[in-house]
Amino acid sequence: MKKDRAATEEKIYKSFLYILEEKGPQGVGINAIAKEAGVSKTLIYRYFGGMKGLLLSFAQKGDFFKSLLAIDAQKDNLENLKNFVKEGTKELRENVLTQEILRWQLLENNDDTKSLFKYFNAQVGKTFTINEKDDSLNSAFQLMIGGYVYFTLLSKFNKTFITTDLTSEATWKNYDDAILKTIEMFSKL
Repeated sequence: MKKDRAATEEKIYKSFLYILEEKGPQGVGINAIAKEAGVSKTLIYRYFGGMKGLLLSFAQKGDFFKSLLAIDAQKDNLENLKNFVKEGTKELRENVLTQEILRWQLLENNDDTKSLFKYFNAQVGKTFTINEKDDSLNSAFQLMIGGYVYFTLLSKFNKTFITTDLTSEATWKNYDDAILKTIEMFSKL
């Protein structure tokens, strides 16, 4: 029985991912997932609790942001932060599905996306303290990361921001270097 449940959960989850990738976040629904997986809607609610649970699984399995899985409680926050930023910025630029979900959250901010981002923020929040003495430095760093996310999302539709070429790898390398230098600088203050 447990083996069948695990196989069914996997089939549901893979159907969720398939629809998410094919139709984007707005095309995902319990009915479509049930049809794709060949299961009843009741099983989706029983095993995952609905769309919220599927999105939470999406985050926990690392399909939303694999870099979250690299956060190691045994390492110090600064080391984790550097690794997360180094890997996370690259992943953000390459993971179109994550970008689409970020846009979805910005456009709709519904209960389903709120649970995903609550989990994401809790995981990242453990690492994002770069200066315990000065909260304004942490806020400045979060503002910088927010700008990076914005530029990433913007780059799909606009090739430039003011005079910055968002299609240039040199631009993104400069942004990555600036973030890492900021982490170093803020951690020493």
